[in-house]
Amino acid sequence: MTVQALGRTSSTEAESSYTGPLELQPLMKSLQSILKQIDDEYERERDHLMRTLPEASVKDRALAMLKSRYLERRENYVRELSALLGHP
Repeated sequence: MTVQALGRTSSTEAESSYTGPLELQPLMKSLQSILKQIDDEYERERDHLMRTLPEASVKDRALAMLKSRYLERRENYVRELSALLGHP
């Protein structure tokens, strides 16, 4: 599974595919929780920009910047979760 594919893996899917030591399960759940918070924040900010920015060119640029920041924020957490799940 690639980092991008893991990016949209649900918590239930990740938990069911986890086969590592039980003592690492709290870390896995913590990483999943952080990713969910980042995802939720991104969706709220994206919705806000979509509603409030009137000019299409400004909106497109703001949305592109938001998405770039979003992906950057998630990257390390997804990498760590991938490592826990045993995915390269």
